Amino acid sequence: MKIEQFSAMNMVYQRYSFSHFLDSMERLGVSSFELWTGAPHLNNYIESLSDASAVRREVERRGMHITCLTPEQVMYPHNIAASDAQHRKMSLEYFLKYIDMTAQVGADKMLCCSGWGDYDAPVDEAWKRSVDSLNLLAEHAQKAGIVLAFEILQAMETNLVNDLASTERMMEEVDHPHMKLCVDTVPMRVHGNTLGQFFERFGDRICHLHLTDGDPSGHVPLGLGSTPVAEHLQYMDEYGYEGYVTLEIGDGSWWTEPERATKIAFDTVKKNL
Repeated sequence: MKIEQFSAMNMVYQRYSFSHFLDSMERLGVSSFELWTGAPHLNNYIESLSDASAVRREVERRGMHITCLTPEQVMYPHNIAASDAQHRKMSLEYFLKYIDMTAQVGADKMLCCSGWGDYDAPVDEAWKRSVDSLNLLAEHAQKAGIVLAFEILQAMETNLVNDLASTERMMEEVDHPHMKLCVDTVPMRVHGNTLGQFFERFGDRICHLHLTDGDPSGHVPLGLGSTPVAEHLQYMDEYGYEGYVTLEIGDGSWWTEPERATKIAFDTVKKNL
């Protein structure tokens, strides 16, 4: 593993402007990042924030690279498995637009999730809606020339795909060349799995990683939780992983100190490489 494979993420900078985030990346010497699409950064629901071409020009002008585009999709209302037909249709339109924007910003991957079914109802119908939606999105991703990076989540975030067994089932049912896998180490650990198990099962279908930290849940800066960083890096080495690894920080307590949080995470990686 090389330090160049590790990328930052702008989600923890969501109380700052996008230009401030880019300035911060330059101060930290970080040249690649995963682009979370929430206001006041790139956002396809707000016309004044939806200029993907302008974002691409500015990123390239600074000599930077977007490793993955990540639409907000865990918090309401975007849910590709929604039981309400209009809700699901709106969600699909949202992601179809972001697939096109992924290509427009020069990224080759867009993060996606399973959505979730109503927790007071059997999951079978929600599972079918999720599979149908992901197949539709994968077809559009192929036309756009990008890949979907399907991320596992925690049980509190989805009742569909949240562990190794449900991931295996979903990846079998959406067996599309433009549907690959993103493994987040927090839900992986919460549900008792290891990175080695995921590499053993999915191999090079893993196209992206989120190296995150918690106890085991949580998304604090890497090094501040209990995640076995050295063990994760060893698995990446053993299986010859050559993709990007995002140091995702989602804990709101760091929104006022995003640069410090990002530096802590990168320093932890450097110490363990």
